[in-house]
Amino acid sequence: MAVTKIWPVRGRLDSLIRYAENEEKTRMPDLTGLAPAKDDLAEVLQYAANHSKTTQDRQLFVSGVNCLPEIARQQMELTKRQFGDTAGIVAFHAYQSFPPGEVTPEECHAIGVELARRLCGDRFQVLVATHLNTDCCHNHFVLNSVSFVDGKRYNDCRKTYRALQKASDTLCREHGLSVVEDPSRHRTPRNLFQAEKAGEPTRYNVMRQDIDRAVLECNHFRELPTRLSKMGYEVNFSPNRKYATIKMPGDAHAVRFKTLGERYSEEALFDRVCENTVYSSLSTRQERYRRCYPPVHPHDRWKQEEFKKALLKTLGIYRTYLYYCYLLGRLPEKIPNHRPPHPAMREDLRHWEQIEAQLHLLERYSLQTREEVEQFITQKTEELQTLEARRTHCRNRLRRCRDPAECAALHTEKDQLTEKICAVRKELRITQKIPPRADRMRERIELLNAQERQHAAYREER
Repeated sequence: MAVTKIWPVRGRLDSLIRYAENEEKTRMPDLTGLAPAKDDLAEVLQYAANHSKTTQDRQLFVSGVNCLPEIARQQMELTKRQFGDTAGIVAFHAYQSFPPGEVTPEECHAIGVELARRLCGDRFQVLVATHLNTDCCHNHFVLNSVSFVDGKRYNDCRKTYRALQKASDTLCREHGLSVVEDPSRHRTPRNLFQAEKAGEPTRYNVMRQDIDRAVLECNHFRELPTRLSKMGYEVNFSPNRKYATIKMPGDAHAVRFKTLGERYSEEALFDRVCENTVYSSLSTRQERYRRCYPPVHPHDRWKQEEFKKALLKTLGIYRTYLYYCYLLGRLPEKIPNHRPPHPAMREDLRHWEQIEAQLHLLERYSLQTREEVEQFITQKTEELQTLEARRTHCRNRLRRCRDPAECAALHTEKDQLTEKICAVRKELRITQKIPPRADRMRERIELLNAQERQHAAYREER
C-alpha cells in the first residue's frame, strides 16, 4: 500500500539537496563531489540523497534517471540554463511510502526507480533516493522542473498526480503489494487527523465518547437508541436500512456507526451491551466509564444564581459569549458545569483558545453589541493603515540616510512600528471572527433550548 505525494520547490535548490546528502546524518564520506551551493535545487537533492537515510550495510540507495547522482544538481541546472528557464519552480519533490515491513530496501528502491522511469524517463531528470531512517521505507524523488528534451516545464496538476498514483498502484500490484483501492474514502483533513490523534473533541471523538457512556448505561440493546436520543442525537437502527446511522444535532449528514471504528459497528455495539450482564451493577459500569472520562462536578447553587445576575447586566455579543462559555463548562472559572456540554457544543472545546481570546478582547475593550464590534474593526483597520504608511515612510528615509546615528534611530522607530502593526493585526484577526462565531453560538443555544423544551414536554405527557 504505497502512499504518494508531490509538491513544488521554489527559489533555492541546494537546501533540498543538503537534506538528501547530509553528512551529519550519513556519517559517510562525501560521494557527491559537489561544491557548496545556495539554491533550492541543491537542497532538495541533498535532502533526498541523505546518506544516513539511504545507506544500509554500506549500500547506497540513490539512483538517477537521465542524470548521475553525483552531479545531479549540475546537470539539472545545466538543462535550465540551456533553455534559459532558471526562475520560478526549480524542481518538484515527491515521495512514495510503504507500510512497515512490507518491502525490503532493495525492493523499495527498485520500485521507486521504475516509477520514475515510467512517468518521466523520456523527458525529465529525476533523482531517486530511498530513505531507511524510519520504520516505513520510502522513496524521495527530485524531479527537474524543465525537460531536457524540449525545455518545457513539468505540468503539476490533478491529472499528473492521478497518473503518479495509478503508476505506483500498478507497480505495487506487479510486486504483490497491497494497494489503497479507494483513496478518497480514507482521506481526512490534516487538522482533523491531528486532532483525532491527540484525542481532542472532534465530532467523531464526541460521538464515540457519548456512545461509550450510553452503552454502559444500557441493559438491553433496544435501550441504546433511547439513551442516545436523550443526549440529543438522531439515531436510526431501522432494519430497512443497510447501515445504522447517528447524527449530531445541527449536522447536515448522518454518520454510519461503523465509520467511527470497529468497536462502534452495530454488531460490536450489540456484543458490548451484552457484556454488561457481567457487570450487573450500574454503578460498577459507570465507574468503568469514569476511568476513561473523569466526572464533572456540579455547580454550587449560589454560584449559579450569581452568574445569572451578572449575565443579565451584559448585552449582545458579549452576553452570548458568556452564556456559551458557561454551557461549555468553562464559566464560572473555578466551578465546572453541572453536566457534560451538549454534543453540538463540545466540539467547540477544540477551539477553546480562540473563543477565550475573543472573550478577553470583548471584555478588554468593553465591546458588547455587534455595532460596537464593527466600529472597532473599522478603527483598527484605519489604525493599521496609518501605522503601515508610517513604517513605509521610515523605510524610505532609511534608504536615503547616510548618518549612522540617524539610521540607528530610524531602525528603532521601524522596529517599534512593526511591533505595533503585529499587535493590531492580531487584534483585527481575532475581532473579525467574532460576529460569525457569535451567530453559530446563538444557533446552537437555540437548538439546545428547543431540545430541552421538547424533552420537558415529553416528560409532562408521561
